[in-house]
Amino acid sequence: MFVRQKQLNNCIQKVRINIGKLVGLESDEECYLVLKELPTLEVLKLKEAHENGLQAIMEFFKEIIPHILVEHNLYETEQQKMSNKDVAEFIFEKSELTNKVISEYSNASFFTQTSKNEDK
Repeated sequence: MFVRQKQLNNCIQKVRINIGKLVGLESDEECYLVLKELPTLEVLKLKEAHENGLQAIMEFFKEIIPHILVEHNLYETEQQKMSNKDVAEFIFEKSELTNKVISEYSNASFFTQTSKNEDK
């Protein structure tokens, strides 16, 4: 029996992206983001963005990241964690960070599986 509250989180794939060095820390593992796979309708929007070029892809990710970000260790102050929206804005303040997040997320296994299934 599948119980959504208990098991949905386990069947949704996620990717961890270490960004420590890009935010000034000694090792990449010191700072991270965990993004979940895109919902079905957003996959279609991403395909449309790919057809419209790089700016459309960047705009898509800036809009979607707050919704697919499931975990991070970025803080506004020493006690207050950054909101998902603030994390997305922070990512897009530095092009090298933006490129790393989008590249590693786009290379995640769930995108590879989608492409293989579409080829059949």
